[in-house]
Parts: sequence; C-alpha cells; structure tokens
Amino acid sequence: MDLRALNSSSGSSPFAAQLKAGFANLKFRGFLERDFRDVLIEQSRVRGRLAALILIGVAVVLTLIEWAVAGAIVVDAAMLIRAVFVMPALALIVYTTFAPRFRELYPRIAIVSVSVLGIAVAFKAQTAALDGDFYMFAGVMVVIVYACLFPGLVFRASASIGALLLASYFVFGLAMSTPLLPLMYMTAMLLAAVLVSLLASYNLEHVLRTSFLETRLLNELAERDGLTGLYNRRMFDDFIQRIWRQSQREEQSIEIILVDIDHFKIYNDLYGHQAGDDCLKKVAGCIASTAKRPFDFAARYGGEEFVLVLYGPPKEHAQTIPEQIRRAVMDLAIPHDGSTVDNVITVSVGVALSAPAAGRSLAGTIQIADEALYEAKRAGRNRLVYRDAEQYEIETGNFRVAARLPV
Repeated sequence: MDLRALNSSSGSSPFAAQLKAGFANLKFRGFLERDFRDVLIEQSRVRGRLAALILIGVAVVLTLIEWAVAGAIVVDAAMLIRAVFVMPALALIVYTTFAPRFRELYPRIAIVSVSVLGIAVAFKAQTAALDGDFYMFAGVMVVIVYACLFPGLVFRASASIGALLLASYFVFGLAMSTPLLPLMYMTAMLLAAVLVSLLASYNLEHVLRTSFLETRLLNELAERDGLTGLYNRRMFDDFIQRIWRQSQREEQSIEIILVDIDHFKIYNDLYGHQAGDDCLKKVAGCIASTAKRPFDFAARYGGEEFVLVLYGPPKEHAQTIPEQIRRAVMDLAIPHDGSTVDNVITVSVGVALSAPAAGRSLAGTIQIADEALYEAKRAGRNRLVYRDAEQYEIETGNFRVAARLPV
C-alpha cells in the first residue's frame, strides 16, 4: 500500500505531505518534529536504560578482574576515573529513564552524560597507552557505538558526540605526547567507527521517522468521516489545538472557515438520503480541494457543516479561498428545487482570521467564525461573511441560541 496516496482524495494530511516531501535532513516540519521526538523518548528510554546497565555491569566486572589480577583492592587513576566519571554518568542515564519528572530532559541529560562518559574513557585510554596498554582503546570504540545507537538520541546529537569523542582522544594523545604514528592510526580507526556508527544511526532514525509517519497516517483512517473522507470532529478538535499552539510560537495567522449547506434537510427530504449522501460527498470534495498545503486541514464539523483551517494563509487568499468554495459548490449544479436561494445546492460561509497580534483565544476565534456563518444565513444564505478577529468585537462565550435558522 502506498501510504502517501491515502490522503489524495480527502484533504491535506501533514503526515502524508511529509512522507511525500521526504526528510533526508532528518527533520520534520512544524509540530510533527515535536511529536516525533516525544515518541522517540518513549521508545528510547528502555533501550538506553538496558544499554547503560550493561555497561555498568561490564565496568564492575572489569574492576573485579583487575583486583583479582593485582591480588588486592587497588585504587589507581584509572579506577578513580571509572568511579568518579564513568559509573555516575551511566547511573544518571539509568535514573533518568525511571524518573517521570525528568522525561522531557532525558535527551539533554543523555547527551551530557554520554559526552562525560566518552571524554573520561578517551582520557583513560590515552593514559593507559603511555604504559603501552593499548587495549583500553576498545573502550572508546564501545562508547562511540553506544552513543550513536542506544540512548535514542537524534542523529545530529549522535554526530556531535562522535566528533567530540574523536577530537578528545586525539587532543589527549597530543597533550600526553603519545607517539604520532600509533596516535594517527588509532584516531583513524576511531574515525571509521564513528562513521559506521553514524551511518547506522542515520538509517535507524530514518526508519523510525518513516514508521512514525506511516503509523500516524494509518491512524488517520480511523479518524476520517466514513461518508465524506474528511477528518471527523474528534480529529479536528485535536488538530486545531496543536496547530493553534504552533501558530502562536511561529507568529502565523490561522483562518477558520465554516461551511454549511443551505436547506440541506429540505434537500434530504425531497431527494432522499442517498442523494443527500452524494451531495455531502461532492461538497466535501470542493472543500478538500482547497486544502493544498501541509498544515491546511478540512473536516466534517457535524451534519451538513464543514470546517477548513488554513495555516498562515497569504493575505490574497484569506477571502478568495472561502469565495472559491462557495462558487465551486454552485458550479456542481446539484438541483435543489426546495431551496429558497437558488435552484441548485448552495452554501453559506463564515470566516474568522486570527493573527497572533489579535490576542484571541482559540475558542474565541471559532466563535467568531460561527457568528459569521450564521450572519451569512440571516442575510439570505449563499454568501460569505468574513471577520478579522483583531477588529471584531464579541462577548466571548455568548454563543448563539435563538439565532439558529431552519436548515
């Protein structure tokens, strides 16, 4: 199944749009990136915890082996580094994965902890190399692989840590006067390990991001209106909250367009429910065709009422798109002999445009669009009423009750 095509006939989906656009740079647009990172944290905490516990176990076993070989409990510089830096860094990662209050901080804590761990191991490897013990070099290799694949860090963070550890190892070697030829050789080996690990990290994150988008896209199928193919009201309520917060952060305007079919109940009674369903599908198609950009969103609001959300619409489109919908519905030329407006199906359209400077709440903006829609109906239907939330005064929470007209 081509998941990119799931949304081709039912309005714009940010997940489908992102899949189609690709993400070779491993970064999504808008709230998708934040949502993915939240999922990544949940997926990574258990893996990061287990990997850190394994490394703690290995460090304990190595310590016991060293004591057994020495025939006594010896605390040397290497032991101190392990006790002061390596073990606490790993223990902090483990603790963070168990503490709910640190959930959001987990990536930052993991980055710092792994960096401290890697620098300490690199230093330890170079001090051992001074005595001709190059086997400690393997520890740096293990930390690089661990940093790139197991804590669940995004590729950019893994690449930064890999570069930091590589540079640390080389600088420590120069500072400690490690013979240049072995130093260059070991550094080249580390570079190869970093590049291979980062390649695996990139591929893993790309797979995770693809899976995230495809899962969300499949979930959308359960959040579609079964008749029109547009999103349902529950999906709208969830989406509008997220896109509203994003608009505030990015200082983008939001346009909410409410569309209601004129005299639809009369049409349904006159032509039958099958004709009514066909009418709803065709009108929904007109609305969906205008949701062309990644964060534009069309949904069935309820009954014969639809909603279209435009994210950051260009000024020239703020009124032309709603009018385009009204005209497109008329151009369908669906006969409606019971209408008092025209002899074809028509719609009334209410629009509210809210910019960050308007100081409006989401509920207030929806209310303005609602008021505009019913102003269009009171004025005779088959028309558009446009409201700029920054210039329009309403009593928030005072929704219409008696003003509803027969449909």
